[in-house]
Amino acid sequence: MKLTNNVYKKQITLILSVFTILVTSAQDIHFTFANVQNTIDNGEYYYEADIMIESSEAFKLGSGQIYLTYNPEAFGTNISRNNRIAYTSESGYILGENYILPAYQGFIQNDNTDNRISFTFQQGVSAESITKENVTTIAKPLLHIKLKYIDATKDPLVAFEEGSVFQDQFFTACGSMLKTGAKAGFPDCANLPGIKLVHDTYDSSGASLQILSIEEQDVTAVSLYPNPAQQYFLIQGLGNIETDIYITDINGKLVQMLPSHPLQNTINISQLQTGVYFVKIDTQNSQKSYKLIKE
Repeated sequence: MKLTNNVYKKQITLILSVFTILVTSAQDIHFTFANVQNTIDNGEYYYEADIMIESSEAFKLGSGQIYLTYNPEAFGTNISRNNRIAYTSESGYILGENYILPAYQGFIQNDNTDNRISFTFQQGVSAESITKENVTTIAKPLLHIKLKYIDATKDPLVAFEEGSVFQDQFFTACGSMLKTGAKAGFPDCANLPGIKLVHDTYDSSGASLQILSIEEQDVTAVSLYPNPAQQYFLIQGLGNIETDIYITDINGKLVQMLPSHPLQNTINISQLQTGVYFVKIDTQNSQKSYKLIKE
């Protein structure tokens, strides 16, 4: 009996050791924003960004849930219910992977509060069907978000929700071995669950719109006249074309948009306060920015 008890204790110790190794070796995942920009689509203004994911160790992604907050002055409240947000995951995004069948499915978004939204997804195929680790030590795009403005002059203030109750919502991919012993392309998370990831971190600094740079080399070819300006100015040097014009303040905040603006027409800035602004011009081949002084 004594020998049996010793064997039993050794087995328990071994099991606990294995469990400890599994927990302590769990991947640390990190989320960031990239490719942030304001866009115009059919006369409507949007904030767009990629949500990026990376890990301390490569693994195959299972299910997950992420929370975002935003400025209701810019986008309104309850943006899911009011159809002011869209998630996309085309080819090149992790959630857009396809292995004959879509790798991920069951996409659900919900308004948690007036200015917070959650997005969940489920695994669509088994870990065996996912041919390689899709989360690595290099940041990769998980999905793309597109929020519709109600006031594009307001700061978006898009950010990850980082409270403890909102963390640790991601899992590694679960297996596909069924009880019968046959393999299947569909996940069997009940019998072969993935590992819950408990060390996720978030960096929202990349969600801010970037300050536009000034391309000094173009000043001789293109000019703003008059500059300084009091009420109106013209863009000279590009001919009589139509193009999108974006005006931001010195902090990068969008204060005025003019979609498909004919360059032969003046631009009214009488509503702007005195100060320094940047005028971004979308030409056919490039985007350039110029300094404007409002008196």
